[in-house]
Amino acid sequence: MRIKITATTDQPASFPFNYQYPLQAAIYSLIRESSSEYSKFLHEQGYVKDGINRVFKFFTFSKLQFSPKLCNKAGFENVRQIEFVFSTIVEESLRHMILGIFSDREMHLRINGKGLKLTIINVDVLEDIVFSGKEKFICLSPIAVSTMMENDKGRKVPHFLNYMVPRERDRFAENIKNNLVNKYETLHNASYDKRKHPFSFHFDPVYIAKKNGTISKLISFKNDIKIKAMEAPFAVEADPDLIKIGYECGWGEKNSAGFGCTKPIRR
Repeated sequence: MRIKITATTDQPASFPFNYQYPLQAAIYSLIRESSSEYSKFLHEQGYVKDGINRVFKFFTFSKLQFSPKLCNKAGFENVRQIEFVFSTIVEESLRHMILGIFSDREMHLRINGKGLKLTIINVDVLEDIVFSGKEKFICLSPIAVSTMMENDKGRKVPHFLNYMVPRERDRFAENIKNNLVNKYETLHNASYDKRKHPFSFHFDPVYIAKKNGTISKLISFKNDIKIKAMEAPFAVEADPDLIKIGYECGWGEKNSAGFGCTKPIRR
């Protein structure tokens, strides 16, 4: 389930390149307009899988599309309109998001230390999609995948995997699969047989060649958090139920921070 939101600024506005955190905060604020309790639940708790230290919010959102799209060294300038996709597999999240939007048709972002009000002028409910076991997608926001590694001080810290590093490529795809399975088991409160369907995931090599191998993005989130993620079209073969979860909840990690939102390639 997903919606596309279009909003306008009262006057030309500037956005930094790293705007994911204020946009995430604005989404929680919209949900809070409908239900402060549910917004608090999502933000502070989320959906927890029994037996593992994993919490899922089960929503994601795309990068912003700016109009006009004018860039300088600091970010985007003279913005009059934004557009983005909000996607979730949880009906309650979508319901509170829509009710929050229509409470006063406003979004409030904290950009460059200043408040920015936007007027929501349109909300499109996008058509549900039926998936097969083999699909291709383009990224509407980059995909982040991590694993725990020991640093030089002997502490376990997250390491974001780089698909372009050969020794990390198989782990990247395996972690994508495990993440989808964990989401499935949390949603359905039931175990999943990983042997049920074959699984493969790979980014488009032709696109990688066109980009000279540069498909990684380093995103600054909340100032002191750096997230390395991959952005390229990809093909996936998997259980259609897992593909649906990836599409609606996001692929990989940090989905509720604006990572892993995609769009299927349809002929």
